[in-house]
Order: sequence, then C-alpha cells, then structure tokens
Amino acid sequence: MIMQRKRPGYTLIELLVVISLIAVLAALTMAFFPSAAASARESRAGMNLQGWLNVAKQRALRDQAPRGLRLWISSDPALPPNSVTDCQYLEQPDDFTGGQIVSGTPVPAPLPAAGYSVLNTLGFTTADPTNGSGVANLNNMLDPGMPYWSVQPGDYLQLLGGGVLHQVIQVGAPNSIGGISRNYIKISPPVAYPAALTANYRIIRAPRPTGDEMLKLPEGTIIDTTTNLPAAQGGFNNPLPPIMSFQGGAFVDIMFGPSGAVISPGVMTTSINLWVRAPSPTNPLDPYSGDPSIIAVFVKTGFTGAFNPAPVAMGPYAFVK
Repeated sequence: MIMQRKRPGYTLIELLVVISLIAVLAALTMAFFPSAAASARESRAGMNLQGWLNVAKQRALRDQAPRGLRLWISSDPALPPNSVTDCQYLEQPDDFTGGQIVSGTPVPAPLPAAGYSVLNTLGFTTADPTNGSGVANLNNMLDPGMPYWSVQPGDYLQLLGGGVLHQVIQVGAPNSIGGISRNYIKISPPVAYPAALTANYRIIRAPRPTGDEMLKLPEGTIIDTTTNLPAAQGGFNNPLPPIMSFQGGAFVDIMFGPSGAVISPGVMTTSINLWVRAPSPTNPLDPYSGDPSIIAVFVKTGFTGAFNPAPVAMGPYAFVK
C-alpha cells in the first residue's frame, strides 16, 4: 500500500501574520531611514570640515608660513542665512615691496576723474616718474580684468615703516587715453598729504586661495554661522573672525600660524566653534534639528575637535573643552 505524504505548507492565518509583520517593519524602516541618512551626512560633513582644518594647520607647520581655510558664505536663497557649503585652502604671501610708490600722476597719468585724487590714488614705478622713465614694477597680474595675486583689493598699504594701514580698495585707475593704468592702487582711508616718491613702503597681502578647487560639504549639510552671531541676532555669542567680502562674495578666513596657533584677526574667544548640521525641511532655522555637531578650533594650539551641542540652558558650548 502506497502511503501519501502530506506536503508541508503555511496556513492562510500564518501568511497574513507574516505579511503584517513585513508591512510593519517596512513602515518603521521608511520612517527611520531619512533621519538615519541625514545623521550620516552630518557626521561625514563634520569629519570633512575637521579634516580640512587639520590639513590647513599642517600646511602652516610644514611651510612655516600662514596657511588657512576660507569659509564662503552661500548666497543661495534656498539655504538658511549665513550658511557655508564651500571652503578653500589659503596661503598668505610675503609682504609686497620693490620699486617706488608716489601720490599723484606717475606716467601714464590718470585724469583727475571724480573719486580719484593725489590722496587716495598712488602709483608704482621703478624710476623717477618726473623724467618720463617710470616703468610699472607691477606685472600683468594687476590687470583689473584678471585674477589678482601681486596686489589685490583687501590688502593693506603701509608707508614709511609705520602709521595708518590703508586698505587697497581698487587696483588700476583711469588714464589719459581712456584706458586703465595697471600700476595704480586706490586706498582707504586716503593719506593725509601727498606721498613723495619713496621706496619705504610695504603692502601687507591678505590670504589668497591656493587654487580654484572648492571643498564641498555633502549635499544637504551646512556650516551654520548664524550660531556665531550675538544673542540679539539669534546666535549664541561665539563670534567668528570678521566676515570679509571680495569680488561679490562674503567669506570668513581661519588662519594658522607656523606654530599651529590660530592667527585670524579679531578672534576674541578661546575657540572658534562651527555648527555643522543638515537643515530640517520643517524647521530650517533650528540649529538643534537633526544630529548637529560643533567643530571647535582652539585658538592657542590650533587643536580641532568635534563636540555635541549642549542644551541651551547649559550654554550650547558647555561640552567644548
């Protein structure tokens, strides 16, 4: 007699239970995954920023010269105010000297156009301009239509070894044939009286990007510099170095000296604290949304560390030690 073996299987109730469990797990995964992905992006953004700062510090130690990182303030209206998504490495060249500088009209002479005077427009020469042999000692890098390197807006002129620092606000000035003379700078504030021809000057050059490469944070993440504003402006009273502007862009420079210490001007705190976060679509201005971190740069040593923000009641930077 042939015995018929029963085929193993599942009852309808068992299948319904399994399907229900799969549906519940899928719903939990869908609810959890966006926050997990955002947290991973924020962690990666914090590590990127910490790594960039450490590279800038190591370059300063290696080159025994000021090196740093520029944080570009984004103009994207879709982002919260004062957001940073792009950075660049910086180096600060030596002071610019050489030739002679004089107020007024070295060859070729600029017209006395509105806004230009012998007090705010100075020219560079390599010889006495009064005899027609003056030659610009600034090369074509000073062409106002090209990127600057030798001298650029934002640098500072110092005459006769001391005194007031005059910021360079323009390179080049109108000349008598309707063109631009490249061997001029316009300064602010003006000199008190016309400067006689002298080689006793220097131009303190501001930091420059070392190339066109942009260091980009992961998509959807920002450095939120609003937290560095005074409390009256919605921040936590932990200021950055001064916000500068050049060629239409605003930025903050964090510079390291040859010892590794932070040498950015205007830093009044023991650390520069940078909030890295992924803005929430529902509350983009809340710095605590998501899983933010604080990348702190300690001014005396240049040490860079990652910290969690503390509750507002404790002081948001209470864990930064």
